[in-house]
Amino acid sequence: MSVTRDTGLGTAYERWAIYALLERWLSPRRPASAMEGPIDGMAGMPGLHLLPLARAGARITVILADPDARERVRVVYRRAGLEDRLELRSQADGARAEVQLLFNAAHRVADWRAHLADAAARAERWLVVFATHPTSYGAWARRVLRRLEPGAAPREQFDHESCRPEVMRAALSRHGRIAAEAYVDCPWWPDLFVSPGQSLASATLGRLRGGAREASPSRWDFTAEAFPFAEGTRPPAIARALRRHPGFERAPERLAGVFAHHRAYLVRRPPNGSDAADEVL
Repeated sequence: MSVTRDTGLGTAYERWAIYALLERWLSPRRPASAMEGPIDGMAGMPGLHLLPLARAGARITVILADPDARERVRVVYRRAGLEDRLELRSQADGARAEVQLLFNAAHRVADWRAHLADAAARAERWLVVFATHPTSYGAWARRVLRRLEPGAAPREQFDHESCRPEVMRAALSRHGRIAAEAYVDCPWWPDLFVSPGQSLASATLGRLRGGAREASPSRWDFTAEAFPFAEGTRPPAIARALRRHPGFERAPERLAGVFAHHRAYLVRRPPNGSDAADEVL
């Protein structure tokens, strides 16, 4: 069962940052088509990363196995006036697009390199991959907190080998040339790797007490029918809230890396199997 809503200002910030990066990397190239899925590691509702490209005129394909998740995507695109640019699929079935996006998916599949290869084969020009950043201060905080928790601590997203940049770069280099990398989702607050539906406080207290705790309802919880980014890439209510919270998306790399929750990679696929010659962004 996929996540039914976005929960908390942290998820809204994450959306904001992802959309800004995709606009910076891809909007100048005006791709005619883009695809995401079938696995989406977003803490909120899956299948909604490509809204900025749809607004710029791209045809969007979203692959999700869960029919309820597909319907939520349809609701958001309908509210955005973009349903005519959306195709929903339960599986890839040989589909291709100029852009293929994978978000935080590697740790969710049995063979992440095979999953990456499948996605790359669907990308005609660009492959965009997001992975958890394993050395943010939040990741180090989680490592410390795990020592205090009862029982054996399970492996977490940042423990996965694909999160190590040198490992991911080597895997991506088999499918094209890495044209750009960026830290993304860099708010001041830490990423403590909570489950969807939990806040940082409720998740931390629950772990220390040995049981899950649900987050209290928040004004920043959004269903598909109320998803603020359907109104625009920079919804005013989110903009006003984020003005009170410093972020480090465009800070010098060393500083951004302290706060970053994710690292993103843009891979130029070789045209017709030859070496790509696009400029680095």
